[in-house]
Amino acid sequence: MASESVESTATADRRSVRGRLGLDGEALRGWATVAPVILLYLFVAVTPIAFAIYASLFEVPLLNPNWTFTGLSNYVEVLTMNSFWSSLWLGALFMVGSTVVQLLVGLWIALVLNQLDRGQRFLTAVAFTAYLVPTVIVVLVALFMFDVEVGVLHIAGSTLGLWGERTFALGDQTWAMPLVVLIGSWKFSIFVTIFTLAQLRAIPDRFYEAAKICGASRWEMFRDITLPRITGVLLIAVLLRAVFMFNKFDIIWMLTEGGPAGATTTLPILAYRTAFLHNDYGVANAMAVVMFVFLAIGAYCYFRAFDPTAEVDT
Repeated sequence: MASESVESTATADRRSVRGRLGLDGEALRGWATVAPVILLYLFVAVTPIAFAIYASLFEVPLLNPNWTFTGLSNYVEVLTMNSFWSSLWLGALFMVGSTVVQLLVGLWIALVLNQLDRGQRFLTAVAFTAYLVPTVIVVLVALFMFDVEVGVLHIAGSTLGLWGERTFALGDQTWAMPLVVLIGSWKFSIFVTIFTLAQLRAIPDRFYEAAKICGASRWEMFRDITLPRITGVLLIAVLLRAVFMFNKFDIIWMLTEGGPAGATTTLPILAYRTAFLHNDYGVANAMAVVMFVFLAIGAYCYFRAFDPTAEVDT
């Protein structure tokens, strides 16, 4: 009897705690379902960020296991580096240029695919394969096409007078950044297409049929029917592409390694060089933290200005 009394008291206590927390059986099952996802997110995302913030407060020579606490001196050094601000500017150019090109090309491809009556699924699958091609393959093909001896794009550019016959375009300070933007956009424009095409196919055909009866032109149908209904997904796609391209490292490093003469040295490239070539891991982490803060502020301002979630909900 005593054990039953103790057990009933414990059960009552648990129910009391659940009541105070506002949790019933269904809520507990819900938390149990999402808890693994939350823990995985904390491990994959939050932990590296916390470690970067912690490491940014120390002087960390890579070949020396002893860390020396320096406080905020690494941040002061970063914010007073001319190379940091020039890399920030180049990163912004790369981000804006890539996002604009990807938005225009991706939207155009989505509109074309949505208008097809025959072979739509096949051509859509073919278009989407560009996003599946590994970045290293894209880089190798681009380097071959811009090869000074046999590259078809090199020959076309030199014929048009864009660069000299013996000039490697990706090694030219004038052309390096625009070409890196275009090469990256060839692969990542399909990201915008995926978002937009799904929304385009959700627009009822009766809207366009009614507009045709009223004598609306193609431009008027796009302006009054299509564009308002894809604005939300376009705003989200622009935000995601901007963040991804600002953080982009692999394609720039494989194409130019930040050259020539720093013409394509964005912040991720500069942070990598600072850590692994200049042997200053603490300053590199401070750079990464500052970059994260800039992105967070930019994303907040973007949401305040455009509120893409409200566009999608409507």
